Amino acid sequence: MSTLSGDLYSESLRITQHVNIIIPDKSDDFWSTIDDEVRVLYLLHGLGANADEWTRFSMIEAYAKIYDLAVVMPDGNRSFYENAPSGPRYLEWVSQELPAIIHAWFNLPSDREHTFIAGESMGGYGALSIGLENPGAYGGIVALSPVTDPTILASDFSELFFGAAEQAAVFGSQGPSKADSIVAKAEQSVKQNGAGAIPRIIQMVGADDPFAPHVRSTAEELTSLGIENSYSSWPGRHDFLFWNEAIERSIRMLCEVE
Repeated sequence: MSTLSGDLYSESLRITQHVNIIIPDKSDDFWSTIDDEVRVLYLLHGLGANADEWTRFSMIEAYAKIYDLAVVMPDGNRSFYENAPSGPRYLEWVSQELPAIIHAWFNLPSDREHTFIAGESMGGYGALSIGLENPGAYGGIVALSPVTDPTILASDFSELFFGAAEQAAVFGSQGPSKADSIVAKAEQSVKQNGAGAIPRIIQMVGADDPFAPHVRSTAEELTSLGIENSYSSWPGRHDFLFWNEAIERSIRMLCEVE
């Protein structure tokens, strides 16, 4: 496997940002299940973590080899991958600026059929938000134990934030609102693009995860909107013991191995 780690300046963020990239090669580290054409997976980390999270706590490098994936893991800091009202534009960075750099530097595919986006927790929220905002860019969206409604997070898990000031910096002066929920974003995307234009959405969550009821209800709402989506749950918590298994299951579904 080829792994690259570096820093590059982002005009969307106006800072130098860290990115990790895995590119499959011809080594014999693992037997490849798919070895026909490279696909690109943008993989987002959760709140309180950074671009190293997936390489530290999961087998993503092995999965990249087995399923012939280039995996791009950018720093998202504590942004929820949103365009801040008066600050860095993380949604723009991940959905537009970074893919243009990846395509230009590595000559990797940039078409919808070969491009996916995924993440866990805050990263799951980011994957859903970005995919719904840019449905023509991704062939599939994976959200593992995602935040589905920041108002619930702010209310029930307020200790995760640096108070109302941080919430306002990310979501606007009044903090998160129902307009920031994934259901609201999905409704807006369906209105603008039609349900058939939205990428397939895969959601997975541990049965013992406190986010599970919210993820399940979001899946039901997506179905009612006519969006192709799936929901899976099995014993597990809000941690990488669950996400490591879930990301491989998701990749197999995206690559139509199962």
